[in-house]
Amino acid sequence: MNRQTINISRAAAAVAGTAAFIQWQNQGIRVTRYLFSHPAMPAGFKGFRIAHISDFHNYRPLCRKVAALTMAEKPDIIAITGDLFDCRKTDITTGFDLAGQLVTIAPVYYVRGNHEAKIKNTDNITDNLKKLGVNVIEDKKTVIERNGDFITLMGARDPQFYASDDNGEKAGRQFRSKMLAATQGDNTFKLLLSHRPEFIHTYRDSTINLALTGHAHGGQFGIPFTDYGVFVPNQGVFPPYAAGMKQLDDTTVIISRGIGNSVFPFRLFNRPEVVTVEFE
Repeated sequence: MNRQTINISRAAAAVAGTAAFIQWQNQGIRVTRYLFSHPAMPAGFKGFRIAHISDFHNYRPLCRKVAALTMAEKPDIIAITGDLFDCRKTDITTGFDLAGQLVTIAPVYYVRGNHEAKIKNTDNITDNLKKLGVNVIEDKKTVIERNGDFITLMGARDPQFYASDDNGEKAGRQFRSKMLAATQGDNTFKLLLSHRPEFIHTYRDSTINLALTGHAHGGQFGIPFTDYGVFVPNQGVFPPYAAGMKQLDDTTVIISRGIGNSVFPFRLFNRPEVVTVEFE
């Protein structure tokens, strides 16, 4: 074998290895587990487990895997925090397929994200999710009881649904006003489902104890061995809220890296995840 042939073989192996690595980064889904404690958490909820799924984006290659991983975690409830569907992809049946599998595992609670806000028939899609047994909790509260104690579960409507301007400030103000009004005078332990992590100050001001969010996709390109990424919409370059567990005073926000992709077709150092949160 001559030198040229050897070089071609090495180049081909490098290309194949890179392609395999990128595929693993996008389809090598993992479970990320968090333990959560808070002084206001009722004692009856010790051991309560939530499976958190966000930003699925109709990603069919991982549909069955997401359901299988979720089932293995044995959650008490399942939270879906938006972008179950993708406004750029027409295969919305994949989102329904996943929802149909999840409702057989545990009660499913769902809020829409910015992508659902851009789908013309979004209300019809939501109605069909309800028929599957999904609890759409957007702009609503419900009580979850366990061992004689209870917590308040809330859902936030994504700012994309509100009247907006070029920079989104008007929608942001409406979102904040809605959150503050919904929590005024409520002294219960509050678990919030919301698509957006960047409103962490609003969650703090609304006395939310724990917020589950997504939207950031882990920054798309992650910084190895950290919860930081390169770029997130609405946060910019090297954003503070790309993934992981973040705390601001008495409020904790857990940010899912999500599962699928949207505008940008692949991830790097930022594998998709199903999140599990267990109350200590």
